Formats: sequence, structure tokens, C-alpha cells
Amino acid sequence: MRKISILLISFFTASHAFGQTDSATAAQDTAWKVGGNFGLQFAQSSYQNWQAGGINSVAGNAIFSVFANYDDGGKWGWANSLDIAYGLNLQEDVFNKTDDRFELISRVDRHLTKKWSFSGELNFRTQLTDGYSEPGSTDADDRISRFMAPGYLLVGLGFTYSPSDNFTVYISPATSKMTFVQDQTLANEGAFGVEAGDTLANGTYVEGKQFRYEIGGYVNMTYRRELLKNVDMQFRLDLFSNYLDEQYKYIDVNSEFKLFMKVNDYISANISLNVVYDHDILFDTDNDGVMDGPRTQFRQILGVGFAYNFGYEPKE
Repeated sequence: MRKISILLISFFTASHAFGQTDSATAAQDTAWKVGGNFGLQFAQSSYQNWQAGGINSVAGNAIFSVFANYDDGGKWGWANSLDIAYGLNLQEDVFNKTDDRFELISRVDRHLTKKWSFSGELNFRTQLTDGYSEPGSTDADDRISRFMAPGYLLVGLGFTYSPSDNFTVYISPATSKMTFVQDQTLANEGAFGVEAGDTLANGTYVEGKQFRYEIGGYVNMTYRRELLKNVDMQFRLDLFSNYLDEQYKYIDVNSEFKLFMKVNDYISANISLNVVYDHDILFDTDNDGVMDGPRTQFRQILGVGFAYNFGYEPKE
């Protein structure tokens, strides 16, 4: 959590510094848009002498999203967003994790025309706590992920096409993708595409690498719109192809669809659907205990609960 705090402080400090000019207050009043959302969602079920059967359970999700966007109305723009989500489910004294995300995106734009910009983008993703293969387990032998295992950092240069406030496409022909696996046991297994540990001919064991570097083409597309009154839709699609891999024909896919439904100022519901494919993340496809192939990953979350929106917009 100390590392996360440092990232958060750095993010907001940098956002503030970017907008400083000789007339700092005026620049902030005219150039920045800042806002976000905080939500808590709960679900509970309880059974006693229930003929149809059932398992007592309690579930909760916390979601925090914030953005800080700068546009001087001329040549420069800077878009930043931070999303943190965490969820737990308790069933018969067994805790299971239902959500765990930390993602920071920052893009600097040098406007070329009204719709096109030359851009540099940074995207950082990881998780907050350990993940396990068995429900309720805290055994290190069952650990399959943790903070910065994996961690992904993408840095690239490209062009942004934004014909409206609702639709943006960022296209980068040269993006560096760095994968971090800061857990030696997982690195030795070759988790998340890093080079696995190996025993040499002389019997010496060489530990697996905790870092993998790729460079390739990257596309990020975001689209949002109001479907109905108090019903908003948001879609995001990330595509990456590694030039350095002989299997460059495989494209990493990370997509997210969200539907937000507002009941009133403090109660809301949302549906989230994620589809992920990464050819370097292996699964036990034959159920024989051997991690031998990739799979398409799916996740769906439906939540109803408390939500609070906040924001700052420039003065006219």
C-alpha cells in the first residue's frame, strides 16, 4: 500500500504542476477538468431451514475512479485517469476475491488539427493483493498472482483521433510493453510470459526472469454515450501486437464494457463485462496439471449500491 500511496501522490502532484503558469489560479480556472466517482456495492443472502438449499454469503465491492484533464484551448492537452477497484465475497467463512484492479493512464497531446493530435501515452496496470488458484486459500503454493506480479507498463508515441467528446482512438506504431513479475516463484514458472527458470547441462539452476520487454503496435479506443436518461454506456478496447515475437500474428486483447444506471444522486447500479486474451498467459487447457496454452478470459460484475460523483470544471 505504501507503493500505491506514492503513485497516487505523484499523480496528483504532477497534474497540479502541469497547469501552473505565472497566473496559476487563472490557468487552473480555465484549463482543468477534474472529477470522479466513488462507489460501494453490497449483496447478502441468508438461509435457515430453507428446503431449496443455499449458502449464506456476503459480498462487497469498492470502486474509485478519478480523472484530471488539461486543455489550454490551443496546442496542448493532457488526459489522466486512475481506476481502483476491490471486491470480496464471504461464503460460509471462506473469503474469495471478486475484483482487484489498479490502472493509471496518462496521455499528452500536441494538437495538430481540430480532430488529430500527436500523442505520447503511458498505461500502468497491476493488482493490489494476492490471488490464489483455490477458493479461500492463503497457501503460497496456491498463489497465482500478487501486486506487481503481474504489472504492466506501456509507453508509446502515436496519434490520437478524437472527432467528438464521446469517441477517441489512439494509434501507436511503436509502443514499449514491459511485464513485471516481482515474485520469484511465479517467475521460475514462466508466469505471464517471462522466461522460466531452467536447469543447465552442468546441473546449475538458473532462476526465471522477472521482467519481459516487448515493442509493437498498440491501439486504444474509447467510446461513451447516454443510451437513455440516467443510463450511460462506456466501451474501451486495447489491442497490442509484439514485433519481437515470431508469433506476432497473435494480438493481445483487453476490452471492457460498462453500463451505468442512476437511480438518484446516491444510489446507482452498474454492469461490467471484461474480455481479455493474452497469448503469453497460459492455462491448464487439458486439466492435466500442465500449463500448456492460452485461453480467452471473461469477467462479469453486476452491482447495486451507494455512489458519489464529484468534479471540478473550468469557469466560463
